[in-house]
Amino acid sequence: MAALNGKWKLAEVQGFSDYMDAIGVSKENKEKGLKMLMPENNIVQEILIDGDDVSIKTITPLSTMEQKAKLNTEVNVTALDGRPMKATFKLDGEKLIEEQRGPFESTNIRFVQDGKLLMTQTANGITSTRKYNKV
Repeated sequence: MAALNGKWKLAEVQGFSDYMDAIGVSKENKEKGLKMLMPENNIVQEILIDGDDVSIKTITPLSTMEQKAKLNTEVNVTALDGRPMKATFKLDGEKLIEEQRGPFESTNIRFVQDGKLLMTQTANGITSTRKYNKV
């Protein structure tokens, strides 16, 4: 999992508007998200996987959020729009899988391909893809 560790800067986003609809983001928060959570705003994810410990810090112009968990253990997290959620992180080969449950269900998968971090977010059959470059 060492390939996932490090700082990653958002470079490309696909399908995010539809994904936000699928998870029930309010119109106001969707407008903010489509404006602020895009590559031009220097979005960074810092990932550290050390044994069973997972830490993901997401840095945006709006806030910095950090998720810390042990693999295969449910933890309380907050969605980017502030809604409380539960999440479980699992490893599947070279992929870090985050299963979120709460007001919506989403599966977020992070993996490295061709030197880039790919993150897919899937809810209600809708998938958004976020591509990051190593910083």
